[in-house]
Amino acid sequence: MDYLFEAIMIICAVVFPLSFVIAFLRELIRNLGDASAVTPLEEAPSFE
Repeated sequence: MDYLFEAIMIICAVVFPLSFVIAFLRELIRNLGDASAVTPLEEAPSFE
C-alpha cells in the first residue's frame, strides 16, 4: 500500500507541472504567427 501511495504522488508530481508546461507551449506556439500578441520589452533597470 505504501508503494501505491508513493507511485500516485510521483505521477501527480510529474503530470501536473507537465500539463502546465504543455499548455504554456501550446499558447506560445499559437501566438508565434500573431505579432500583435507580442508586448514590447521594457528597459531593464540599471543597478547603479
